Amino acid sequence: MPSGSVLTLLRDLNLLSILLRFVLSVICGGLIGLERGVKRQAAGFRTHILVCTGACMAMMTGQYIHLFISPGADPARLGAQVISGIGFLGVGTIVTTHSNKVRGLTTAAGLWAAACIGLALGIGFYEAALGGTLVVVLAIVVLQRIDEVFYSRVPMMDLYVEMENISLVRNLLVNIREHRLKISSMELQKAKSGRQDAIGITLTVRKMDRRDRIDMMEVVSCTEGLTFIEELL
Repeated sequence: MPSGSVLTLLRDLNLLSILLRFVLSVICGGLIGLERGVKRQAAGFRTHILVCTGACMAMMTGQYIHLFISPGADPARLGAQVISGIGFLGVGTIVTTHSNKVRGLTTAAGLWAAACIGLALGIGFYEAALGGTLVVVLAIVVLQRIDEVFYSRVPMMDLYVEMENISLVRNLLVNIREHRLKISSMELQKAKSGRQDAIGITLTVRKMDRRDRIDMMEVVSCTEGLTFIEELL
């Protein structure tokens, strides 16, 4: 059978194409979710498979309605609802930590991408689905390492420190400025340790020279009256 005829057969809605689309949705969704699962994200391996397979089934259902029940029906209507509905699932993976850091955006974007890949598979657009899966996996796995390399060279770092009492905050400011560092933002808050009179501070420090991140931490940690320090990632 000519390759064109095989592709036409797989784009039609039949038992072979249905099975192929389900199998590919499991593979594509699983590849995206595998990396998230390894990092113990809320939405991991199984969740991405379910999202991708569910979107695939919704799109095939729309195609089935158009072909066999109501020829005038829009085959993409159910797919459009998937795009809207996946937002609620994605929001559930996004959290704001106690240090006002937003986490889960990559997982939410991965779920949305998995749904789009499932829709492409559901309508038989195999080329876009497989290509999209490759791009998403590269973005999550490979580009993350590039992102980490650039992050390590960024002249800024977010810190949380605790001082014995609020009167010693001036020591921190003086020490930072004396070592050619600059404070971009600063916020006072209740100390996490719960110690009496202690004050917690979240600040963004910018280096003005070739000082590395470890050196920046050492400079700040040498402040008189400082009892705790950690980098916020």
